[in-house]
Amino acid sequence: MKKSERCLAILDILQKQHEVFVSDLSEQFGISEMTVRRDLNSLAQEYNIARTHGGATLGNQPVVRMISFDEARIAHKDSKEKIAELAATMIQNGQRIFIDAGSTTRIILNYLKDDVRAVVVTHHLKVAEHALRFENLSVIMLGGDVIRITNCCSGPVAEEQLKKYQLDIAFIGAAAVGSDGKLYDGYSPEARLKSSIFSVAKKVYLMVDSSKMNTYNLNEFGSLSQVDGLITDSGLDEEAELLLKRHRVNVIIAE
Repeated sequence: MKKSERCLAILDILQKQHEVFVSDLSEQFGISEMTVRRDLNSLAQEYNIARTHGGATLGNQPVVRMISFDEARIAHKDSKEKIAELAATMIQNGQRIFIDAGSTTRIILNYLKDDVRAVVVTHHLKVAEHALRFENLSVIMLGGDVIRITNCCSGPVAEEQLKKYQLDIAFIGAAAVGSDGKLYDGYSPEARLKSSIFSVAKKVYLMVDSSKMNTYNLNEFGSLSQVDGLITDSGLDEEAELLLKRHRVNVIIAE
């Protein structure tokens, strides 16, 4: 089993049991305890798990991938800026737009023209705050539980509220796009909210940089076949290009 697959399996165990032990994981995966410790140390840097002397704990909460919400540590920032700039040109007057909490999607408004009149629907506090600076934008903030780590609302209240809206266009991100054509997120409530988007938006655009292709994360929320377009950078490798051709994805490259 590859390290990436093993780490996802460990996160899945943590999400179900809220605690893991080095000795148990070593036996379960047939690897050394030192390897388990390295896996747990790596996961603790990316997710909201706490290392303990004998393993790791999650507490009474879902697994959350934290790096993507730390602006100072965002990876591939130049590519994400180009992707967001291109996405902003697709927004037209009078549209009802959804912008999710991804590290790429939430910077779309940095590139939106001041004279665009539209309605912005979001569950991310900073996106709502930014949208309110535009006189021509109306802003709808989804309700629900506010998660401090992510600065966004999620849960049943937000999901039910979203299902009542009809959107013209939605911009969503993903933590990973698997070689199976599935879209993945590192946070289960976020994944559930994103899965609702496909039933309420006329057009859904996935915004991911090329590093996310042929990777996996913890929670599936959709598939490439459901998106109207994928906005990415020019760094797609041959494997990623084959994946997108196989699923007949409308690929939009941000140069």
